[in-house]
Amino acid sequence: MNENNGMILEEQDGVLILSMNMPGNNLMTADFFREYEAAMAEIEEKAANGNYKGLIIKGAGRHFSVGADVDALSERSANEIYDDSTGVLPEGHIRQKHFFTFLRNLPFPVISVVTGFCIGSGSEIAVNSHYRIIEKNARIGQPESTFGILPALGGVARTIEICGIQNAYGLVMSGELIPAEEAFQLGWADIFAEKKQGMAEAMALIAYISEKYEKFDHDNYKAYITSYLLSKEA
Repeated sequence: MNENNGMILEEQDGVLILSMNMPGNNLMTADFFREYEAAMAEIEEKAANGNYKGLIIKGAGRHFSVGADVDALSERSANEIYDDSTGVLPEGHIRQKHFFTFLRNLPFPVISVVTGFCIGSGSEIAVNSHYRIIEKNARIGQPESTFGILPALGGVARTIEICGIQNAYGLVMSGELIPAEEAFQLGWADIFAEKKQGMAEAMALIAYISEKYEKFDHDNYKAYITSYLLSKEA
């Protein structure tokens, strides 16, 4: 097991498991992003050099993530202003966005197990995963619009892809938090699980994909989950 100051990366039966265990229920401070990026860089290296069945991302405690520290978010937004004259995005933003959006291109399924609050940039981690398993009593949302900004780490495009443009507009522009049942109904979550059952569901989904398909093709991620859900009904 390797621990990155609150980011705990371990392996179980060929599956990488990242447990986010940062202060304040994974409050997304500058320290959170620094440690998250370090953990994701390690995952990227492992994916390139190893043979893994999947990656599961979860909160180590009650919550997946309570979202951004508002003061830190405001400061980061002020420091990362797009330069219209050069057309160049800030280097820090490019690096940070990479470690969210690269999840989609990993050579194995990435599953976020959502418990408690999954808010803001925490929600962006989840939507950039291939699949989301949401436990009963969880709440998700993108409240950035209430601060006068929009999700900038792939959240808007991915929410449109998984929920449709009308539902995505409502989620992003209202900034409201919605319960697990509604998130599942909107298509934001792929599987609705009872409390403390999300990890078992995630391991079962990864095992199914690994056993049924010779190679994981991220472009076909929707077909895999459809097949898995049908197999459960049979």
